[in-house]
Amino acid sequence: MYRKILIVGLCALFASLALAQDASQNADAIKQFTRSGKIDGITLYFVHINNRTVDALFEAPTKYSMRARANMSTLLYVQGMPDSDANLTTEFVLEQDGQATSGTVHNIKNFKAGAVPKGERIDGIIQFETKLDLAHPFKIKHGDESVEFKLSREALKMLEPPQPPQ
Repeated sequence: MYRKILIVGLCALFASLALAQDASQNADAIKQFTRSGKIDGITLYFVHINNRTVDALFEAPTKYSMRARANMSTLLYVQGMPDSDANLTTEFVLEQDGQATSGTVHNIKNFKAGAVPKGERIDGIIQFETKLDLAHPFKIKHGDESVEFKLSREALKMLEPPQPPQ
């Protein structure tokens, strides 16, 4: 009886350690692929959605469709909260290597053109039909404002497929 309790307890401990490690890896992935900028007077956080960040941002079954979309195009998760009443416009352009592509905005919460009251959370997705070369810097432009992504070697390494054991 005590042996069974000990085994169940150890299993629970190992499971919680694995979840803690996953949470730490998810937090590191979010940090590596997030940039922020002032857009229409609101600090917005842009997270590049990829195979590493999708698990931290979405739950099943949404994460599976988001992963598929991110593998075919470029997706950015956008989040922010205005410090004062603001008027948001949603015309974003992706620039990389001299090429520009307009984005399509998908509203989750308050990520649409118009007034956003102070303290209201903004959540949404910007989709660009262009698939990026993440080894090259890129910018998200909004009028005269822009947010630059230049990924570190560590971030690029996170995107490499796992090596088979030797």
